[in-house]
Amino acid sequence: MTENKSYPKEDRDQQILRRLANIEHKIDSLEQTTAFALRAEAERHFDSVRIIFGNSKRRVQVYLAANGERSVQNIAELLNMKSSNVSRELTSLQQEGLLEVSENEGGETYWCKKPIDQTIRISSLLQKEYDLSKDGLPNK
Repeated sequence: MTENKSYPKEDRDQQILRRLANIEHKIDSLEQTTAFALRAEAERHFDSVRIIFGNSKRRVQVYLAANGERSVQNIAELLNMKSSNVSRELTSLQQEGLLEVSENEGGETYWCKKPIDQTIRISSLLQKEYDLSKDGLPNK
């Protein structure tokens, strides 16, 4: 006959929490290792970034303005650009794998940079090369 071991609910919950913590730790470790490897090859990746942005200051400005808290309209207003032009740039950057869309609880969409931005410091590179602020506005 098979013995059915039943653990008190707290023990099962604690085991699950411990396993989740272990998984989170392993994911963090993998992310750090990947980031380190990407940074070691940053110059090579920067060449790809430069190809994506080309000589388009507008594309760079739109990218920098996409901070995870702005919609197409917010970005257009901030940069004094037409919404249609901003939308086109955002879509292009999304297709290049640099931006993604997120929604708030009210269903509004906002544009965010993907983690690769922070990993290889794309925004910092673009700010320096185009003399722009973190929001995509010209430095004074």
